[in-house]
Amino acid sequence: MKIPKQCCAYCGEEAATYDHVVSRALYPGSKAKSRFQRIKVPACTRCNASWVDDEPHFRNVLMVAGDPNAAVRELWEGKVWRSFHHADGLRRVRDLARKIEPVETAGGPRHIIYPGRDERVLRIVRKVVRGLCYHHGLLSPLSDDQVFADIHRFAMSPAFLEEMTAAHAEDDILEYRYAVIETEDIHSAWLLTFYGRTPFLGLAFRSPVACRRARVEAQREAS
Repeated sequence: MKIPKQCCAYCGEEAATYDHVVSRALYPGSKAKSRFQRIKVPACTRCNASWVDDEPHFRNVLMVAGDPNAAVRELWEGKVWRSFHHADGLRRVRDLARKIEPVETAGGPRHIIYPGRDERVLRIVRKVVRGLCYHHGLLSPLSDDQVFADIHRFAMSPAFLEEMTAAHAEDDILEYRYAVIETEDIHSAWLLTFYGRTPFLGLAFRSPVACRRARVEAQREAS
């Protein structure tokens, strides 16, 4: 769809189309007419096309990242299963299988997937944060290298959660909270929970340099 002259929410270049911030691939057929999934922002053709392959992979990983809710079950039995029979279906199955790791647990051996270890997954989380920043009239354009994203690993204080703005794009698909933070480096914090059970933390930085410092520090703490 052609749009009036606007700037791309992701890079600032002239936009030629709209992008669904929360990919339509994440919604089952029963929500096809939902107004909440239609968070759209202006986007240039290059940006809009750049995550076409990663968004279905993101969805597929989240399908097996925890106990399913009704939306996950409908997606798995519908869109996801059909996608495995498309021309690129075998590749998508292999991409998913490579991310599943055998682990020993107190209850015996299991196979687990770790979304926070998959850069394609984290790239889509960063993209969602960037699009939501534009949607809510915050810092924009926000480049990919200004956003840090990871699985949410620690509890936030109830007081801070209360201060965050709560929103959703269908509460059983994506619930999110955000807060603008007045620091020299960090612009805003984002807590995004997909399908009621897979939480990610996103931090939008005021510059790529500040974001790189945070990524190095996170890698140091993880090693």
